[in-house]
Amino acid sequence: MQSQAIRPVTESECSANCDLTRNDPWGKHTPTALQQALIWSARKTFLHRGKMRHRMTNLIARFHSPIDVEFRGCRYRIEGRNNLAEYGLLLNPAFNKPEIDFLLEGLPVGGVALDLGSNIGLYSLPLAKKCGPTGRVLSIDANPGMVERLAENARLSAMTQITPICAAVGDHEGKIDLFIIKNDVAIVRVKESSQGSIPMYPLAKILEEQCIDHVDVMKVDIEGCEDAALVPFFEAVARPMMPRRIVIEGGGPDGIYPGCRQTFIKNGYRLVGTTRCNQLFQRDDA
Repeated sequence: MQSQAIRPVTESECSANCDLTRNDPWGKHTPTALQQALIWSARKTFLHRGKMRHRMTNLIARFHSPIDVEFRGCRYRIEGRNNLAEYGLLLNPAFNKPEIDFLLEGLPVGGVALDLGSNIGLYSLPLAKKCGPTGRVLSIDANPGMVERLAENARLSAMTQITPICAAVGDHEGKIDLFIIKNDVAIVRVKESSQGSIPMYPLAKILEEQCIDHVDVMKVDIEGCEDAALVPFFEAVARPMMPRRIVIEGGGPDGIYPGCRQTFIKNGYRLVGTTRCNQLFQRDDA
């Protein structure tokens, strides 16, 4: 198959399809007094989990949407549709705190971070803030809607070091169709198809075309494609391209994808922590 150019999603492309009001300045969608009261109440209770989280978020968004909120000093414009990351940002100030802190500790100023399955930028924006204007964050997601949302949040936060890329990641180059599942606009299933609308690339190819020569930290959450994305990458790249720290979504009976687990062990990683949804790995020579 002829190689396809890999490039970030542009501002104009995001504007063409994004249903957010992209020209609105930050703060125009500040929560109303009623919404602020509901958010405060939810954050003081257990309502940031399960079905109650869903109901409370829908209730808050019903009065006024989108909503401008800050999380870890970064700006997010929350749309109010079904998206678990948005629910967490809105209702829980400590959402995914152990995972984000773990990556931030391993990312130097001027460093490089990869966010595979970036959603609306829960990880990407805090990482961009940490690595500073000389660093880079590559944010990759197969869902165009999430890439658009992330680009908007990066714009609101003035995070120019974030490079959003709309693509699937696999063990070869191709195309995929995208299907939304589980009543969550961010959770997708991918199916390879010659007529697919979304490109798929090996991770090493994306990094090469983006002129990335080393990686410091990586977050991985690509809805079950972790083995296909990571195993060939670790088999092909030099040591500097292997992140010092990795946060990966748990999967399978052993809590991690089998191919990833074997590859991590082979390359000197050890499991240093687990959370409700993720596992934290660190390279022994880091």
